[in-house]
Amino acid sequence: MRVCFLADAGSVNTQTWVEHFAEVMGHDVHVVSVKRPGSLSKAVTVHVIGKDDGTGTKTLGGKLLLLRSLAPMRRIVREIDPDIVVGYRVASYGYLGARIGVHPLAVAAQGQILFSPSMRFPMQHFAATALRHADVVNSWAPHMTDCLVRHGARPKTILTLPRGIDLEAFRPRGDGADREPAAVVTRGLHRTYSIDIAVRAIAQVALERDGFTGSIAGKGLAEAELRDLAKRLPGGEAVRFLSEVPNGDLPSLLAGSAVYLSTVPRDGVSASLLEGMACGAFPIVRDNTANRLWIEDGVNGFLVGRDEPEDYARAITRALDDDELRRSAAAANRKIVEERADIMKNMKTIEARYTELVRKAGGPV
Repeated sequence: MRVCFLADAGSVNTQTWVEHFAEVMGHDVHVVSVKRPGSLSKAVTVHVIGKDDGTGTKTLGGKLLLLRSLAPMRRIVREIDPDIVVGYRVASYGYLGARIGVHPLAVAAQGQILFSPSMRFPMQHFAATALRHADVVNSWAPHMTDCLVRHGARPKTILTLPRGIDLEAFRPRGDGADREPAAVVTRGLHRTYSIDIAVRAIAQVALERDGFTGSIAGKGLAEAELRDLAKRLPGGEAVRFLSEVPNGDLPSLLAGSAVYLSTVPRDGVSASLLEGMACGAFPIVRDNTANRLWIEDGVNGFLVGRDEPEDYARAITRALDDDELRRSAAAANRKIVEERADIMKNMKTIEARYTELVRKAGGPV
C-alpha cells in the first residue's frame, strides 16, 4: 500500500510507526508535516510544509499553523495519491485529513487533549470533525475508546489496540534486581507532565541514599526551568539531564536502571512505560486509568496516588530496598508486554484493518 501519514515528523511516536510500516511491512510510506524530522529512515518520504515555528500542534497557535498548511497539504496529498491517509492526533492532523476530504481516512488518537477537562471550542470542533469523517479510528486503550465515542466517534469505526513496542530492541538485562540504584524518566519535558515532581523526588532520595541518581531522558519547553530547579535543590546534583536520547540507546538506559519513573497525570497508553516494563525497570507511576491497565500496585510496580514528591520518593526507596519485588515484577512485566504490546503482532492487526478499507475502496492491496 501507499500510506500517507499526516503527522508530526519530529515525534518519536511518529518515527516508530512510519518506520515499521516502511521497513518491516514494506509499504510505500509518506509523511506530510509542518515539523521537520529529527531522524527518519530513508525508506520514508517526508514532505515538510512551511516554516516550523516550534509551537508544535498542542496549542491553539500550533493549530493555526496547521490550518495555514491546509491548501499545500491538500496539494501534496493529491500528488502522492495514497491508498490510505492516516491523521496522527485527532484534533490536529486528523482534522486536516477530514478537511482534505480523502478516503479511506484513519485517525489515530494520540496526546492528552482528548482527556483534558479544559478542552474548549475550537478544539472540540476539530476533534468532532476528524472523528465524524474517519473510516477507522485507532484507539490505544478502552478508556480512550470511551472518550472518543463521547467526542463523536462511531463505535464501529474504532479499533482498540495499542501500537506496541519493539520487544527485540527493548529487552531486560539480568533479572531486575541487579541494577544500578537509579531512576530513569523517559517522557517529554512538557509542563503538563509534572516532571518537576520527578526532579524533586529524585533529589530527595539522593539526600537519603548515597550513590542514587536519576536520569531525565527527554526534551521540551520546560527543560531550562527543570535544570534550574535541580540546581537549587539539595540533592539536585544527582539529577542528570540527558536531553533527547536516541531511540537506539534507550534500551540500555532502561535495562541498567532499577526504577522507571513517570509523574504524568493522564495518559493514553504510554510507550515509555511499556519500554521500561520490557527492559525490567521497576515502574513507579501516577495512579490513573491508563496505568492501572498495566500496573497492579505492589505486584508489578507502584501506583502513586498524589502529586507529591515525597510520595514518589518513598516509593523509590521501597523499590530499591526490595530486590525480590523488583525481580518478580521484571518477570511479570516482560510477560505482560509480550502478550499485549508486541509491535510485530499488533501492527499486523492494524495493517489488516487498513488493507480491508483499501480493498473496499477498490484500491491495490
